[in-house]
Amino acid sequence: MTDFSIKSIFKRYRWRISFTFILLILENVAKVLQPLVLGIAINDLIKSKNDGLWLFCGLYGIGFLIGTIRRYYDTRAYTFIYTNVASEIAELQNEKGIEVSAIAARSALVKELVDFFEHDITQGFTSAISVIGALVMLAVFDLWIFAGCLFSIIIIILIYTLSTKRIYNYNIGLNDELEHRINVLESRNQTGIFTHFKNIAKWLIKMSDLETVNFSIIEIVLFALAIFALYASASAANATAGGIFSVLTYVLEFSGGVFMLPIIFQQIIRLKEISSRLKTI
Repeated sequence: MTDFSIKSIFKRYRWRISFTFILLILENVAKVLQPLVLGIAINDLIKSKNDGLWLFCGLYGIGFLIGTIRRYYDTRAYTFIYTNVASEIAELQNEKGIEVSAIAARSALVKELVDFFEHDITQGFTSAISVIGALVMLAVFDLWIFAGCLFSIIIIILIYTLSTKRIYNYNIGLNDELEHRINVLESRNQTGIFTHFKNIAKWLIKMSDLETVNFSIIEIVLFALAIFALYASASAANATAGGIFSVLTYVLEFSGGVFMLPIIFQQIIRLKEISSRLKTI
């Protein structure tokens, strides 16, 4: 194997990775249904009935069991992938006489790629299912709140469309600097070492500043959505305590999912740049 991009790693270990995704989807479908069932349970309890409560307990138990199995499997699957890929990269680069600093840096980058499957894609799937599930349920409850959610998504897409190139360029600068770390440290030149870490700090600050601006705008948009949803659900002619609870919970799930997706998006851009380096090994 000479191509160590995200795509090639997925193709090579597609069955192991796909099984984690199947478990993840089942786990999150159970979670998406929980606010609806909990709303039913609230209305039942107000009427002195326990049917909805037992239904919620059963649904929660299923999601909990699937999630536990997935976490046990994930760790074993992804440590297996990392062990194989990292050792192959080190072997190939040793054969080509690559500098130790570059081998060490690229081995660390491989860990980021594997972590992407284990953590970032997991979070991305969870967020995507939360967003899609919440949108479907909100479309059933209130079309105006559903429309507000779609408007929020459009704004967020616009924000990150305008930011993509800058995020990618910042990651190029950061990874270029990281590949020289061991050489800089071996030189024992204090001025060079200080400059190296100062340059790393510069790129990290640039990325953090851009992220802060983007997330501040997103948070304002989602706050406005929550206020609108609270007013709209409470003002509905057929409003019930359980219904209002379900709507607000879905709005919060939507907001949490949407808030996480940009983080995954930034990581994808970073890993795209990492993949371009590892393709040349």
